[in-house]
Order: sequence, then structure tokens, then C-alpha cells
Amino acid sequence: MEYLEPVSGWPLVGLSAGPIIAEVLEFHRGLIDYVEMPFEQVRHHPASADLQEEIPLLLHCSSMSVAGFVPPSEEALDQIADLADRMRTPWIGEHLAFISAEALADEASGVPPTELTYTVCPQLSEETLDRVEGNLERLRKRFTTPIILENSPQYFAVPGSTMTMPEFIGETVRRCDVDLLLDITHFLIMTSNMGYDPAEAAAALPLDRVVEVHLSGMSLQSGRWWDDHSAPVPDAAFDFLTTIAGRISPSAVTFEYNWAQSIPESIVLKHVARARELFAA
Repeated sequence: MEYLEPVSGWPLVGLSAGPIIAEVLEFHRGLIDYVEMPFEQVRHHPASADLQEEIPLLLHCSSMSVAGFVPPSEEALDQIADLADRMRTPWIGEHLAFISAEALADEASGVPPTELTYTVCPQLSEETLDRVEGNLERLRKRFTTPIILENSPQYFAVPGSTMTMPEFIGETVRRCDVDLLLDITHFLIMTSNMGYDPAEAAAALPLDRVVEVHLSGMSLQSGRWWDDHSAPVPDAAFDFLTTIAGRISPSAVTFEYNWAQSIPESIVLKHVARARELFAA
């Protein structure tokens, strides 16, 4: 089996698991260093993990609900831990978000939590910070592999919030001593939708704690920017990454094109090369 071995001072470049992976591996062997594999994909399609016979896998996750008030099932945590050990992934990327919600107060007791199927930006408050701290403490006892946290896209002002997203991320890192998966596209979605200056927002982030970078597309719908893993990474994302490249030392840069049934070969080749050249410079 292939295992991912990060190289100190030089980021590896990979793609999220999706329909385009087979073609990339067939016609451009050696173009990427790894495939980032979602736990949820392997959970529903175990054969997905067989890809590790061809290329190292990096485990990503959307099931631990780190910023939520409803804990994940013990079964899910056991499966994540087992997969992390099998992959020998150097870290587990998880969202600073939640994926399960409590049943409505007026519903009958015994109603199971609502599974949202997609991670949701939490309330940015001290109460949520307390919950993140407690959740991470419990999760760290379950895993031998370190967890790093990914910034969520913010589509609107979350009711009850008492701080900005950059402040929330910074305080999470300080209190929990946790490293970051910096999703550049999520960051730009947040600054665009909330009207923040990207440079000022970036100044509030603990960029020295960035272990992995995500890059994906974004689309404008109904006056707001949204995450879009089927669209090419915009120049704005590369431009922002260029401005902070001297302040971060990621071990991995992952392109998320996992929603795309197909994407022009020229775009994949160009973007991978652009990422490598950016950090080489």
C-alpha cells in the first residue's frame, strides 16, 4: 500500500477523490502526490479505499461535528479511527463546523437528531468555543492521528454570533492548540459575503499553524458567493494564496474538483503546476 510522507519545507500537491481521478492517474501518472479521500465516501463505498494501492491517500472528514452540540455516533468515530490507521494518514482534516442538530424543542422526546448531510458554519460565540474545546479534548483521546480544523464558508451573519470568523478561528487555535486546514476559497467566500477586507481578515488568522491548503471554485448565486467544487479555482484564490505564501508553510495543497464529472485536462495541469511554482518561488 502507498502511504503519504510529507516533505519538510515543500508542500505536496493532490486532488480530492472524485470522477476525474481515474483519468488523471491513467494519463498523468506522477502529476499529483496523493488523493484526499473523504471518510464519508469510504463509509458508503468501501472499495474507494482500494485506491491506496495506486497512490497515497490523505483522510478528510465531515462527520465529527467539532463545533456542534450533538456528538457523532461511537460507530462513526470507530470507523474514522480504523480508516486513519489503515491509511496511515499524517493528519485528519475536519471542518470547524457541525453536521448534526438537536431536534426542535416542541417535538416529542426521543426524536433523533437531525442529520444535515453537509457541514454548517456554527454560531461564532464563546459558547461554541467552549463546545469546540470540549469536543476536541474528547476526540483526541480516540485518535492516534492528529486532527486539523478547516475554516467554514460563511454565507450569512449567524444569529447570536459575538465575533467574526477570523477572530473565532484565531481563538480556537489559541485555546485548543490545534493546527489549520486553510480553505482559501472558503476564506474568500466569507470575506466577500460579510464585506471584510481580505488582508485585514488574514491578519487575524494564525497562518503559522496552516498544515494544509484547500483550493476550489466558487459561484455567485442570488447575490452571494457559494462553494463550488465543480468550477475551476478562480484567479482571486491564487492571487490571495500568493500574498500569504511567505507566511505559511503547508505540507499539502489540495485541489477540490470532486463535484466535477469532468474538467478540462489543461486546467488541472495548469493549476497543479501553478501551485508547485508558487511555493518553489
